[in-house]
Amino acid sequence: MRFIPMLLLILLISVIVLPVAAEDAGYEDMLKKAQNLNVTVPEKGTALMGTKESMGEYLDWLHACSEAMITFIDDVMNVFGVGNTSYALDMKKTLEMGRTISPARTGK
Repeated sequence: MRFIPMLLLILLISVIVLPVAAEDAGYEDMLKKAQNLNVTVPEKGTALMGTKESMGEYLDWLHACSEAMITFIDDVMNVFGVGNTSYALDMKKTLEMGRTISPARTGK
C-alpha cells in the first residue's frame, strides 16, 4: 500500500527537479561549442594519376587528413571537458605515434 504514494512522491520530485537541473549554464556553452565543431578536408594534389608525383601528393594528403582527424578528436574531447585527462592525452599521443612521416615528406 505504501508503494503507490512513494512512487507518486518520486514522480513529483523528478517533475520539479529535472527541468531545473537541465537548465545548466554549462550545457548551453557545451552545445554552442559542439555546434561549432568542424573538419576541413585537405585538398588533393593535381599531378597526373599514376605518376611518382601523384603518389607523393597522395601520401601528403593522407598525412594531412590524419592530422585533421587528430585535431577534430582533440576538439571533441575539449568540448566535453576531458581534453586534459590522462586518458585523452595518452590517446592523442598514441594517435600521433601512429602517423609516420612518409618518404615523400622527408625527401628520401
